[in-house]
Amino acid sequence: MNKKIKLFLVRHGETYLNKYNKLQGWTDSPLTENGKRIVTKTGKRLKNVPFHYIYTSDLERTVETAKLILEQNRNNKNRNIHKNNNLREVFFGSFEGEYIDDFYKKVLQQSGCNNTTALYKNHSLEEVMNFIKKIDPFSHAENYPEFWKRIEIGLNEIVSQCCNNENILLVTHGVVIKTIINEFSKKGNIEQEIKNSSISILEYSNNTFSVVSING
Repeated sequence: MNKKIKLFLVRHGETYLNKYNKLQGWTDSPLTENGKRIVTKTGKRLKNVPFHYIYTSDLERTVETAKLILEQNRNNKNRNIHKNNNLREVFFGSFEGEYIDDFYKKVLQQSGCNNTTALYKNHSLEEVMNFIKKIDPFSHAENYPEFWKRIEIGLNEIVSQCCNNENILLVTHGVVIKTIINEFSKKGNIEQEIKNSSISILEYSNNTFSVVSING
């Protein structure tokens, strides 16, 4: 039987490292008070959606966000949160915790571009992520194939566990959502930031994922 599943992809709320404009991949930090307030508003927007399953990455900022969203939900008696480490943020290797502006100076030097607009205009998301691994002195940063492989595993795990006509709440990360959009939508703009607490909608039907909306 063909399954049709709707996935609500929510980026976690603003964290302290977001506020300080620092790279935050596998490094974790708690939500700011303002981040919590905006997540609560997102929860109110989703209050009438009955979620059959709730997934997060294994990083606490996504779990904290999911709990705040579920507090606002009128339909959800199910509060079980399934953590999936395949859906955690990209690993920035030795650049974790670095100021984003300093980090991009190194990426731009590697790419030969003068600014981030030129970087994303002239290079694919895959190329940019591969640049990052190349300039990491330890080569620990994930490149695009490594990153996408585990995201794909994570998504397939979700749809294999779900039934027809179910709604899924997936609280994850900015680069994760951007990469999913990059894979499944021609309308995706890789320069576009995925906002904290924003909602993007992914639909699974006929064994295929498609992007319904971005950054709502």
